[in-house]
Amino acid sequence: MKKNILVIGQGGREHALAWKLSKSQKIQKTYVCPGNGGTFLEKNIINVDLDIKNHNILIDFVKSNNIDFTIVGPEDPLVNGLVNSFIENDLKIFGPLKEFAILEGSKVFAKDFMLKNDIPTANHTMFNAPEKAKNYLKNIKYPIVIKADGLAAGKGVMICENQTEADYAIEKLFNITHSNRIVIEDFLSGQELSAIYICNSQGKDFEIGLPWTKDYKSRDEYNSGPNTGGMGAVSHPLCFEHKNVVYKLHLAIEETLNKTISGINKHNKKTNHQYLGFLYIGLMLDTQNNLSVLEYNCRMGDPETQNLMLYLDNQEVDLYDYIDSTKINSFKDFNVLKADNDLSNYCCTIVLAAKGYPGEYKKDFYLDISNIQESQTLKIFHAGTTIDNNIIRVTGGRILTVNVFGENKDEVINSAYENIKKIKVFEDKDFKDQNQDLVFFRKDIGS
Repeated sequence: MKKNILVIGQGGREHALAWKLSKSQKIQKTYVCPGNGGTFLEKNIINVDLDIKNHNILIDFVKSNNIDFTIVGPEDPLVNGLVNSFIENDLKIFGPLKEFAILEGSKVFAKDFMLKNDIPTANHTMFNAPEKAKNYLKNIKYPIVIKADGLAAGKGVMICENQTEADYAIEKLFNITHSNRIVIEDFLSGQELSAIYICNSQGKDFEIGLPWTKDYKSRDEYNSGPNTGGMGAVSHPLCFEHKNVVYKLHLAIEETLNKTISGINKHNKKTNHQYLGFLYIGLMLDTQNNLSVLEYNCRMGDPETQNLMLYLDNQEVDLYDYIDSTKINSFKDFNVLKADNDLSNYCCTIVLAAKGYPGEYKKDFYLDISNIQESQTLKIFHAGTTIDNNIIRVTGGRILTVNVFGENKDEVINSAYENIKKIKVFEDKDFKDQNQDLVFFRKDIGS
């Protein structure tokens, strides 16, 4: 019997997840709560306008609409115990309990957890008062990284080149993130890499490793400007490396994964549950490809998810099989598979953002994307949009992504940029006052 599923969230990640899941032969209806303009336009997806902070309303909807399986997209519901509430009501849901989601919910916990479990990471110090943190700054080398302890929607990390910037970061992070602690840590240089795993009900040692991706977090080219939730992504960023390098790195990341899963399961053994859900390990590779863990997310990254869903779709993968696996699987890690077979495939994702993002940004303007022809290898995923009389109205800082899959890296990147430039921006819904200055995108994704 086909399943009815519910995806929680409203961003590009949730559009991509719902789109991919809706294509499964095992799925009958796909709901997204609350969804966005892009999910509204999908033929096989139904938007549900409910408050995702209200667990009782969500539970009532799931029960009354015969939802078989719920998948949590963003971090807030995980940290705030939505999974716990569903389990207490005997409802099937994919995501970690709040006791496990602390890996993402607290930077202090995550750093101490890594040290305790011998997981390589940057040296750090925790502070619970601005004055003590500022005194510490007087005797350190720059650059440094300052992180808010709690969730901050991708904006709770600041890289500081000097004490003036660090003083400002301390004040800002203590004041705007509802957190009473910050972490100051060494700045690590090298190549960033996102390793994302599906941890299903089969338990430890049966996690499914998705293709490695590279996320571009800084707002501006050459990794400059403020930190964002992500301005673009590419899959298989190490495709140019010799396969022996890929194998060595694969083993090192798997060791990190095993230590992470074992450690967090042991930490939460009193819950009688194991880690269930997506696990994102943000990594930094030095010039010798030695890795350090930058952060954990207990959900898929964004915009990496959008990149990966188009990639997996072109590998004829049924995502629902990976998430709700009822038998011990033999899925092979995609990165090793590529190294073994020298597969020629690549995916590029470029974010279109509103002027001012990640600060106070422009909104309530309109887009015309009719010049872009979607296909099996080209897909637009929405984030900050809604539909106003059949016209796309911008409501968020990250508006949408253009995603392109193909065999040749340069051709894929060029196609992504050619298509994002086709988007027309208007101040009015009649499409009379065109103003491309209302949006921007990074011009070095894939470099």
